[in-house]
Amino acid sequence: MITIRQAAHAYRRANAASLPPLTAVCRALEAAGGQLHTAQELLAADNPDWRSAVLAAQDLLFELMAMTDASAEEGERLLTLYIYANQTLLTASLQADGEALAEIEAILTALHSDWQAVRESQVVAGHV
Repeated sequence: MITIRQAAHAYRRANAASLPPLTAVCRALEAAGGQLHTAQELLAADNPDWRSAVLAAQDLLFELMAMTDASAEEGERLLTLYIYANQTLLTASLQADGEALAEIEAILTALHSDWQAVRESQVVAGHV
């Protein structure tokens, strides 16, 4: 028998799978940045739950890596950036490094802003 939690998770996955790729990327970047912001606040308050927020951000980074087409040079660079972000988060988690969390949040926020601009230009042009 499926639980409500499992059903909700399956629904979110199906919904995410049916999103246009650019929308999915924007949402994942926004959510990952939000998780890192939360992690920084929890770390500053000495709340051990900050690591859970970092793990959630890493999960989103893995989703972003899976969505990236590394066959082109631009995709390869983006994948390298996601790998760098993940490695930095791993180190930050081991060392409780708030500055590293802020660095990756800033990178993800900039990427989100850039992808959001691309998405909006496609919507205006009628491509999405």
